[in-house]
Amino acid sequence: MQIDSSFSVVAPIGKVWDTLMDFERVAGCLPGAQILNKLSDDAYQVGMTVKLGPVNMQYRGLLNVLERNAAEHRAVLGGKAQETRGQGTAEAKVTLALAEEGTTTRGTVSADLALSGKAAAMGKSVIGSVTEQMMGLFAANLQAMLAEPTVGESPTVAAASTAAAPAGPGTAPPAAPAAATAGTAPAGPKTPGPSSGSLDAFSLAKGIAADQLSSPGKVLGLVAAVACVAYWAGRRSALRMLRLCGRL
Repeated sequence: MQIDSSFSVVAPIGKVWDTLMDFERVAGCLPGAQILNKLSDDAYQVGMTVKLGPVNMQYRGLLNVLERNAAEHRAVLGGKAQETRGQGTAEAKVTLALAEEGTTTRGTVSADLALSGKAAAMGKSVIGSVTEQMMGLFAANLQAMLAEPTVGESPTVAAASTAAAPAGPGTAPPAAPAAATAGTAPAGPKTPGPSSGSLDAFSLAKGIAADQLSSPGKVLGLVAAVACVAYWAGRRSALRMLRLCGRL
C-alpha cells in the first residue's frame, strides 16, 4: 500500500532537518508515538498506540535509518512492528524529503506500507485520510516545537522571526512561542503526550465521514433518501390504521 502525504512549517530548512533527525525529541509531535530505547544513532525501539473506538491497538517494534543525506535533506527510514495484544503487524519503508519555499519548509513523505490484522481491515481510503489528519497534527506540533528558542537565542528574537514569516498555501499557522520560564508548556495545539497519548482513529474516521458529506449534492442526496424512507414508513402506518378501523 502506497501512502503519500506532505506538511509545511514556517522555519529554515536546516532547522527543520535537525529537528526531524532528533527522533527522541520529535516523536512527541505524533500522537501515540514514542521512542522506547535508542539502540544507536540509526536504530530505535519504538511504540505506537492507535485507538479504534473502544479498542486500543498497541504496537512495538524497530525503526532504522536506512539513508540520511543532510546535504539533500533526504532520509529513508525502515520500520517493523507487531501488536502487543494481537497478531497484527505493520511494516513500512518511508522516504522523507524537505524543500525550501521562501520562509516555508515543505516536507513530503512517501510510505510503502504493509499491514495485517485489525488495521488492515480499515482499507486504503480510510488509512490515507487518517494519515492526512495525522500529518496535520504533526505539522502543528512541529511548528510549535520549532518556535521554541534554541540555546543562545532569546525568546524575543525567536518570537519575532516566527511572527514575521508569512504562511504560504497549505502551511500550518505559526504557533505561539514557548514561555521563557522553565517547566511551562509551550503554547500551541494540545495533543496527548507520548507516554499516555494515542491516535484516536475512530474519531478521525467520523470526521472523514462528515467530510464526505460536505458537498451540496451529497447532502441533498442524503436528505432525499431520508425523505423517501419517511414517506414509505408513514404510508405503511396509514394502511395499518385503515385496516384496523375496517375491522372495528
